[in-house]
Amino acid sequence: MKSKVLIPVDTARNSLTAEEYALKLNWRMPLSVTLLHVVNTKRLVGHGISPDDQERIRKAMRRRAEEVLQRAAEPFAQAEVEYETRIEEGSPGEKICKIAAEEGYEMVIIPQSGLTEWEEILGGSVVRTVLNKCPIPVLLVKHSPEQLERQRKLRAERELLPT
Repeated sequence: MKSKVLIPVDTARNSLTAEEYALKLNWRMPLSVTLLHVVNTKRLVGHGISPDDQERIRKAMRRRAEEVLQRAAEPFAQAEVEYETRIEEGSPGEKICKIAAEEGYEMVIIPQSGLTEWEEILGGSVVRTVLNKCPIPVLLVKHSPEQLERQRKLRAERELLPT
């Protein structure tokens, strides 16, 4: 029997660490993986954005999420790991916990936050929310020094280059 696991996937690709770990873990215990991206619609509400603009932004965020999930799914397809991709909307940490609890997942695999401690204090982090509020087991995967360096480079490129 396969273990049903949930892997939150972010557009910053901080989730690569968890994805790589899940592929390795599948060799020890077969997994059925759900790659989940939650479009953070919380940021659209209460900022004076018109409903039409909100819808346009939401559609653009969903398109971006589809692209990211497609890239995240490629290694799972190549390794012949059973997987599905899924996009939801809402507050990411809360939505991840709700889906994990209500849909019978055995575990959430999530990487350590890609934020600095200061950024976590100011804005909170999805990882912290999942660790503190999720009622099912959460496996926190630490970044290796190489993965941390890769994250720093990706982040620098994203901040320096126009999107």
